[in-house]
Amino acid sequence: MGVDSSYVSIIIPTYNRAELLEFTLLSLYKQSFSKKNFEVVVIDDCSRDETLNVIKLLDPPFKLTVLQNKTNRGAAYSRNQGIKFAKGEIIIFLDEMLVDKDFIKGHLRYHEKENIVVTTAFSGQFIYSYSYPIFSKQQKKECRRNTKKMGGYKNKTSKKGVVRLFSPKEVIDHSALKFGLRDSHLLESYRTLQKLYGPYLEEMAAPWFLFVTNGISISRELLRKAGFFDKNFNGAWLEDWELGYRLYKAGATFYNADDIACYHQTHPVTNRGVRMENYLYFAKKHPAIEVLLLAALTTKPFSWSFVRWGKIVTQFKTLKELNSETHQEFILAFQNLAQVLRWYVAELVNDRALPLLTFSEKGFNRWDPAFKNDVIKQLQGLEKDPLLSVKYGDLIKSFKDLLCLPIQNS
Repeated sequence: MGVDSSYVSIIIPTYNRAELLEFTLLSLYKQSFSKKNFEVVVIDDCSRDETLNVIKLLDPPFKLTVLQNKTNRGAAYSRNQGIKFAKGEIIIFLDEMLVDKDFIKGHLRYHEKENIVVTTAFSGQFIYSYSYPIFSKQQKKECRRNTKKMGGYKNKTSKKGVVRLFSPKEVIDHSALKFGLRDSHLLESYRTLQKLYGPYLEEMAAPWFLFVTNGISISRELLRKAGFFDKNFNGAWLEDWELGYRLYKAGATFYNADDIACYHQTHPVTNRGVRMENYLYFAKKHPAIEVLLLAALTTKPFSWSFVRWGKIVTQFKTLKELNSETHQEFILAFQNLAQVLRWYVAELVNDRALPLLTFSEKGFNRWDPAFKNDVIKQLQGLEKDPLLSVKYGDLIKSFKDLLCLPIQNS
C-alpha cells in the first residue's frame, strides 16, 4: 500500500535562471492532475537576474509560492526550505525541466509501492530551449544542429547573447517537447544495469546513484527517515547523490521511469572546481568504496561509465561479503587505493603534491613487503581462476588502473 498522494508539492530551487524557470512553470499549466491537489514552491537563492519579475508576470492555475533566501545558500539549503514549507506527502524535485501534461500522474502511479523513489534523470531526455554564448563547443554544435529542425524560431532575451528557441505558447501546450532529444547511451546504461541487477537495481551495491533532482519524486516519510539535503555542499553538485546514499541506507527503492516525459533544459556547465570540492566533502563524510570511486566517473585517466562503476562496486561488495582469508589483503589494498583516488582529486583541486603511499590512515608510503606479496598472490589467484576472473573481471581491471594513478611524491 503506497502513501497518501492526494496532495503533491513540487519544489524548484533557482538561481539566476529566470528564463529556464519561466518555461518550467509554464509546462505545469496544463497538468491532467487536479490543479487543486498540487502546489509549486520556488526558492529563489538571491538571483541577480529577472527571476522575481518573471514570476510576477505569470498567472498560474495552481498555487505558486515563492520563498526568498536572505543570502545565497546553495541548492541543498534551498530545497530544504521548500520541504519545510511544502504541504504535500509526495514531494517532487524539479530542476529546470520541461514536462508533459501527465507528469504528476505519471509519478503518482509508481507510489503504490512502499519506500519508492521515482526518477526520470536516466531516461536521457534533454532539450535546447535557449542558446547561450557560453555553451561548450559540444553544446553549441548540438544546439545549432537541433535549431535547424525547429524552423528557425529565435527571439532575443534581456540577457546578453541568450536567445529563446521556441515560444511560451509551445511550452504551455507541450508542443515544444517535439524538439526534445534523448541521450540513448544514458538510457541504455540504465537498462544494462537493470538486466544485471534487477528492475529496481535491488542486487546492485549502489542504486542510489539514480537520485538526481531532475524530476524525482519521494514521500515525505522517506525524507523524515533519511534526513534532508546536506546544506554544506557548495552550489548544486552531488548534494542529491549524498541524500540518495542516505535514503538507500534508510531502505529506499529506486526506479527510473522512462515513460514519464521530463526534459532537462540544457544550460552552461557548472564550474568543475566546485564539483571536485563537493566530491571531496562527500567522500570524507561517507568514505564507502562506492562513494570514493565516484571520482572515476569524471576524472582522467579513468572516465568510467555508470555501468562499469556499478559493476566494480557490486563485485567489490560481493567479494568482501565472502569474508574469505583468500582475498583479505586484496580487499584491503583495493580500499586503500580507493582512498588514494580521493587524494589524487584533492591534488587536482588544491594543486599540491600528494604524500607518498604509506600504509596508514592518512595514506601509505609503501606497502609492507609481506603485505604487498600477499596482495600480488591474491590478485594472481583471482586472475588465474577461470570462474573468478570472469565474475570479478571489472574489479581486477580497476585495481590495476588505480595502481597507475600519476601521483607525485612529496
